Amino acid sequence: MTAHDLPAGRHFALTWGIATPYGGMTTALLERSRMFAEAGTPVDVLTLDPRPAPLGPEFDDLATIGVRVRNLYDWARSGDIPPSPNARPAPPALRAGEDGTITDEVDGVVVRRVRLGDDGRPRDIDHLRADGSIALSERRPAGGGRLLVACDAAGSPVRSWRRRYDLYSDWLDSLVGGAEAFVIVDSKTVAPFAADYRRPHVTVVHVIHGSHRGSTPGSVRASRQPVFSRLDDFDAVAFATEAQRRDVRALVGPRPFLTTVAHPVSPLPASALPAEADRTAAAVIARLEPIKRVDDALDAVMQVHHDPGPSIRLDVYGTGSRADELAERAAGDPAIRFHGHTDDPASALAAASVLLLTSRSEAFGLVLVEAMAAGCLPIAYDIAYGPADLIRDGENGWLVPDGDVDALAEAIRAAARLSPERRAALRAQARATAAEYSAERIRRRWASVLRTAQRRRRLHRRTQPLVREARRAARAVLRRVRAVVRRARKLARRAR
Repeated sequence: MTAHDLPAGRHFALTWGIATPYGGMTTALLERSRMFAEAGTPVDVLTLDPRPAPLGPEFDDLATIGVRVRNLYDWARSGDIPPSPNARPAPPALRAGEDGTITDEVDGVVVRRVRLGDDGRPRDIDHLRADGSIALSERRPAGGGRLLVACDAAGSPVRSWRRRYDLYSDWLDSLVGGAEAFVIVDSKTVAPFAADYRRPHVTVVHVIHGSHRGSTPGSVRASRQPVFSRLDDFDAVAFATEAQRRDVRALVGPRPFLTTVAHPVSPLPASALPAEADRTAAAVIARLEPIKRVDDALDAVMQVHHDPGPSIRLDVYGTGSRADELAERAAGDPAIRFHGHTDDPASALAAASVLLLTSRSEAFGLVLVEAMAAGCLPIAYDIAYGPADLIRDGENGWLVPDGDVDALAEAIRAAARLSPERRAALRAQARATAAEYSAERIRRRWASVLRTAQRRRRLHRRTQPLVREARRAARAVLRRVRAVVRRARKLARRAR
């Protein structure tokens, strides 16, 4: 074993769920898991979503190399939960159509019965096996709290929990056993649980995929605050860029182990790239949501189309809540085309001359490196953290002032005016930048980070008893001091 090898042990990637189609965070998680597996380290991807989406054939391919997706509720359905003598009785089953109870199906199979509360959110849930038997019941008792009861196929209770976190912990414990293990947590939804999951042989690393910046300088956005208040509970916290790591360190101080690990990208071979004369279009690959500001890209391209000269086609790939609105906005421009989700972004980027990225915020901007790997030149708003870290303006792409549609349009014009020789030079620089994020380099970086986090965890385990003893001694001294002060005050009152 060398220092570049991933450390020995079980390796897990923990997230809430895998949406279809999945976005940048899930792409990064799966590519990292693939990279580990191809280096001989299998990875179990663990999901907690009670309604997991059907997984496509690409997951069968991942399974063949050692990346397996496992869901918490499949554990409940399996009958492998170890029984407990203190299991609470199973509650009465929910009946579809009664008391506001509805059924939830996946691929035509009923997986849950759900009773909605007055707020329209799930209140009571029965998780079902394929034969209709109840695998796990969740109830909110009248007195408050939560009760979860796992049942065998005959309906007898085998184990119960008062919190979902306890159920999650038991599942992880069953997977880890007593082996050395590494859990990389990608989802901010799951991170608060992972911060609580402390085992002497398990190293827990949280990967921050999004920007943490709040609406005011130096603040943390509300969705990140529960985790940012306890970053030291992780053995390591990884960011995709040094700039974000540096900013977070300024906020939380030096104690947490904050580090950087970028996302891997595989460059396309030169033989797979089209001829320069065929790369005339611009592309957008993004969720069609407000945070991506795709309307700015549309407006910039339409502005360019008002100029004399050849028209620049814009191909938009993605789905989201603004899809209809954006299509209507560009309806009068036949050179703007919407393609929906693409399962092959590399080919879409290889066919384009430039990529437009107009997000309000990024933590890395994986699509920027994917574009560079395909020789597609990025034109991006100058935002933290991805574009400013990846793009050298005028050398491997263009940075334009944040929110400046006129500047975005001018950058598109500048790219179109380049000579073939200059454009080829920029594409070569872009591909050289992408090569810095090869799987081999990123895997070596992960090996270093996981080993450092493992050492930190072991040191913490050795020093924690000393810390606890020091705290007990300090409390004892404080109690004695307080007792002396009380006696002194009594004597002073008697003297008066």
